[in-house]
Amino acid sequence: MTTLLVTRPAPQAAELVTLLAERGLDAISVPTVEIAPAPPDGALDKAIQSLDGAAWLVITSVNGAAALLGRLTALSASLPVGVRVAAVGPATAAALEMGALRVDHIPPRYRTVAIADGLGDVAGRRVVLARADAATADLRDLLRSRGALVEEVVAYRTVEGPAASRDRVRAALAQPLDGVTFTSGSTVRGLHALLSPPEALRVTALPAYCIGPVTAKVARGAGFAVPVVAASHTVVALAEAIHAHLSKEIS
Repeated sequence: MTTLLVTRPAPQAAELVTLLAERGLDAISVPTVEIAPAPPDGALDKAIQSLDGAAWLVITSVNGAAALLGRLTALSASLPVGVRVAAVGPATAAALEMGALRVDHIPPRYRTVAIADGLGDVAGRRVVLARADAATADLRDLLRSRGALVEEVVAYRTVEGPAASRDRVRAALAQPLDGVTFTSGSTVRGLHALLSPPEALRVTALPAYCIGPVTAKVARGAGFAVPVVAASHTVVALAEAIHAHLSKEIS
């Protein structure tokens, strides 16, 4: 049986493991990142309390959605009228909608230009990006080049290469592995942080299956071959893409 390494954070890994199992694929879960939520009275709270007058609030991940909803609940707050919400990826949108937030825009592709284009004319308008501390500056810089007044807020911290996973990754490497799944650039960096140089050489010889083009770019930069990128930014699409690719290899 084909065995894949799943690198998602612990609370989210089970979904992908189940989706792979439903397609006849085995998985070993080793979280290569941990998610640390925003603290009370931190930057996210201040951003929530000063959203009045913003044109857009952009949430780029399920973790960002969870962080936002958690702090809204803790503060007994709601989004001001007139603030529109953009969610990157259908899973992020679903998480926000489950928390009773209306999503006004879901970009058709997980690419910086597609996200920015969906916000329309942003010249002179406030756009708040609630993201991980490890997020790239690409979206911020593009929006600013279009005249937006961009405010970045760290909604959660991503701890790459958590110490608790060191023994788990070595146990996983003792098993025969046929590939690695990545759902963010931080999962790629987190895996590398857990590996010795010889282990990294062995692991980067495996194919990397990625949830989107941004993640794939990071994986390639780390030395992986990336035969599959999911058609949409969801774990369902990732599992389907992996299964389709491996089925072609077998046939």
